[in-house]
Amino acid sequence: MFNNIVLSFSFHCRSTARLLRSLLLLGLLLPALLWIFLTPSYAASASESKPPLGGLVVVTGSVPLANLISLWADDFTYRNPRVAITVADAGSAVGVEALINGSADSVLTDMPLGRQEEERFMDRFGYAPTLFPVAMDGVVVYVSSLNSLRKISIPQLDAIYSTSLRCGAEQSLENWGQLGVKGEQGKDPITALGLTVTSGAYLLFKHVALCDGDFRANFQALAGPAAVEWALTNNPAAIGFYSSARDKAGIRALAIAPQTGDEAVSPSIKAIQSGRYPLVRRLSIILNIPPGRNADPAIQAFLDYAGSTAGQAVARKAGYVPLPLH
Repeated sequence: MFNNIVLSFSFHCRSTARLLRSLLLLGLLLPALLWIFLTPSYAASASESKPPLGGLVVVTGSVPLANLISLWADDFTYRNPRVAITVADAGSAVGVEALINGSADSVLTDMPLGRQEEERFMDRFGYAPTLFPVAMDGVVVYVSSLNSLRKISIPQLDAIYSTSLRCGAEQSLENWGQLGVKGEQGKDPITALGLTVTSGAYLLFKHVALCDGDFRANFQALAGPAAVEWALTNNPAAIGFYSSARDKAGIRALAIAPQTGDEAVSPSIKAIQSGRYPLVRRLSIILNIPPGRNADPAIQAFLDYAGSTAGQAVARKAGYVPLPLH
């Protein structure tokens, strides 16, 4: 029993000593901890190196890109609540016109500026607009999932859509049998669909698939990707083009070969990022920034966000392709 008392006493002594040392250490650390967390300069640097952004950004773009702009605006303002994002009507002032007339600070475009657009901008301001790449996209050729065709070449597309035949085809293609489709479906005439001249997809398709030739008179230009998608789904004899962001059930994307006999490339993310897919375009934000000056801090923050991991994830969610990693 005496031994138990001695052991118990010894244990309590050691415990008390540890407790006293802990209290002493806490007494030394507590003032330091209070100084660290209560000192304004340290608190600011620990949470945010810069004060929260404030400002207004007005952004617009073409109708097919309206969904991406809205998604970016929602996520950006959630992360930067002191910055107000106004998404201008995508159908009223599109492209560089919105910058020239001052209705937008930044414009999301799916094609490089044309020579006339750039000249108009330079005539107004005396310098060229600034472009920031923010995502990529492929203009994809689709058929109904009921159609057996799986691939096509640029000369074949030209022979379907154009009367100029600038891409190397010897004759126009009129029915699906000329593309190798068997059975009764091969006898059906080809119905060529696509987007209107106001879309970037139309301009890219004309430049690459028609070698800057002219569309046929019976080419059906439809107002918006949804209209092309609906027409394809309900017509196995139709073929149509629009952005890869609209890939839906009931239709199938065709692999495209640069020339007849070449390997056909499907519009995968890697193929679009590498440029192996023939119909590739970059999405860019155009700004009016005078030489020697920086973008407005709120606009620069939006640009940084669009190119960040979070912004690129939103672009992918909207159906577009993130920029390749460097």
